[in-house]
Amino acid sequence: MRRASTSPHPSSALSERGRPREFDIDEVTRAAGRVFWEQGYYATSIEALCKSTGLFRASLYSAFGDKHGLLVAAFDQYAEGAIARLKERLEKKRSPYEGLRQALLHYTKVSSSLSRRHGCFITNAAIELLPADEALRPHIEAALRRIAAYLAAAVIRGQQAGEFNSTLDEQAVTTFLLCVIQGFRVLGKLSFEEKDLVPVVDMTMRALI
Repeated sequence: MRRASTSPHPSSALSERGRPREFDIDEVTRAAGRVFWEQGYYATSIEALCKSTGLFRASLYSAFGDKHGLLVAAFDQYAEGAIARLKERLEKKRSPYEGLRQALLHYTKVSSSLSRRHGCFITNAAIELLPADEALRPHIEAALRRIAAYLAAAVIRGQQAGEFNSTLDEQAVTTFLLCVIQGFRVLGKLSFEEKDLVPVVDMTMRALI
C-alpha cells in the first residue's frame, strides 16, 4: 500500500499533489493490529505502524486520533472476529457437548501453533495494559462478557439436552471455561504443544458431565 498524507476523512488521504487517495480503513486497522499483537503496545513504535500500514504518521493520527486510538480500533476488530468464530463453532449443527469440545480443541490448536505463539490479542492486552488503561478496560471487559455469554449458552443447551450436569452453576462454569481458554493462550506462548493441551480439554468436558 502506498503512503498517503493527512486527510479530513478517515477513509482517505491526500497524495503529494493534493488529490484524495482512498485507503481501506479496515485493512489499515488489521495491519496495525498484527503489529500490536506480535510486539505489544508499548514496544510498537509509530514508525512500525507506518511501515505496516503504508501510511504517513499524519494520516494515522487523522484517522485514529493517536497510537492508543489505533490500538482500540485494532482490538475491537480482532475481538469481533474472534467472538464470531467462537459463536460459529459453538452453534454448528452438532450436539452441545461436541460443539463445546470442538471449540476448546480449536483453542489448543491455535494456541500451540508456531504462527500463533504470540498469543491472543485479548489476553495480551489485558496482561500488558490492565489495570492502568481505563480507556481500553471496557473494550476488554465487553469482549470477555460476550465470550462468556456464548459459553454459558452452550452449557445451558447441554444441560437442556441432558449432556451436562443440570446442577452446575452457570456463572461458575462460564468463569471456569474462560480460565481454561485463556490458560491455553498463555501456555501456548511457551513450549506447550497441542498434545499437551488436549488432555485438559478431556478433563474439562468430564467436569461438566
